[in-house]
Amino acid sequence: MARIRTAAEAEINAAEQMQKLGYGDATALLGGTDGGIDVYSSRAYAQVKWRGGSAGKSDLANLYGTRGTSHARKLLYFSGPGYTDEAVDYADTVGIALFRCEPDGETPPVGAHAPKLVAAARNSTVAVAPSPPPPPVPESPARIVARNTWAMIAGFFGAHWQLLGAVVCTIVLMIAPFGEGNVGLRVFATILAVVGAPVFWLLFVQHRSASHR
Repeated sequence: MARIRTAAEAEINAAEQMQKLGYGDATALLGGTDGGIDVYSSRAYAQVKWRGGSAGKSDLANLYGTRGTSHARKLLYFSGPGYTDEAVDYADTVGIALFRCEPDGETPPVGAHAPKLVAAARNSTVAVAPSPPPPPVPESPARIVARNTWAMIAGFFGAHWQLLGAVVCTIVLMIAPFGEGNVGLRVFATILAVVGAPVFWLLFVQHRSASHR
């Protein structure tokens, strides 16, 4: 925030500081009177004293009285002129978090309770920070060799399937009719080879001619 010059700006700054402390709905009410609430949150009340001497015990007692029986609600006090020793002792006793209101927008904690709020907000930020991704697991040499070998085989078959088909069919055509074993299987293999050999050889010749153009 820019340099604070007015009470309204001090209240807005206090609301922003409360949001950083975890009170996301903190809102400056602007125009509140002494003894009232200058910044409202569903979980906290705050009063802001920008000028007019150090905040005393009676100032803090007014804020404490506005909370009524809602003891779960936190109380925060922001003072530009600072606090009397009696006010700090009272705040430590009843649980009010004290902050100084600096012209540059900083709000250093005072007393026993404000530092706890600041530490809790910092710990919460660290807790929700995304953790770095785990380092990649190195691939084993065996998997690298297997992957590269398969890639070479697949690439070879992809580039020369016509020639391989022609050679296999030609070999079957030369062996099947004269082999031993099941006659029906040999006849079937021979027929496939008779049909497949010229087809694959023709595809191979066409592919070779096309690649040399």
